[in-house]
Amino acid sequence: MKKNISVAIIFAALVTLILGSTYWYIEWFGWNTAPKRADVIIVLGAAVWANGPSPALMERITLAETLYQQGYAAALITTGGIGRFNPTPEGSAARQVLISHGIPANVIYEEVTSSNTRENLVGALNIMRKHGWKSAVIVTHDFHLLRAITEARRLGIEVSGAGVHETAMFRPPLVLREVIANLVKAIGYNLQMYPRY
Repeated sequence: MKKNISVAIIFAALVTLILGSTYWYIEWFGWNTAPKRADVIIVLGAAVWANGPSPALMERITLAETLYQQGYAAALITTGGIGRFNPTPEGSAARQVLISHGIPANVIYEEVTSSNTRENLVGALNIMRKHGWKSAVIVTHDFHLLRAITEARRLGIEVSGAGVHETAMFRPPLVLREVIANLVKAIGYNLQMYPRY
């Protein structure tokens, strides 16, 4: 009985250590990742509401617009399809906002069929290949950057990132979600569960 309790305590401590260290690293990575000049800026999708982009998507759009205005890239790709509650594709909604803010329509490309981060990036990569682009700045929330950049590098994209730091969303459960997602992805790739592009 005592042996079983000891094993359980050690296991719980190990799980806590893994989760805690991953949580810390996700936060550290997001705050310490900086964009570099690239061929294109990729805006990862977030929810669209009935009256337009959600606050989360607007935060990403605003950061992408700032990077474009600062000359980090000469083109943008907005990504994301129709979700369970999205009345319009995330990529289309983001593109329309950028156009309404004065960015030329002919430098904004949209990907509108994806439903998750990997699909966002695969769709963006297909657009990049058509234009001969090799490098990208990924725009998302800082706690999402580790998974997004890791995914992009696995797809062969030369990538840097820019993360939204100030958000209207409640961070802790979102970071915890990223903890789980990063660990699951790491296991999946080690087991070769995902195709290469």
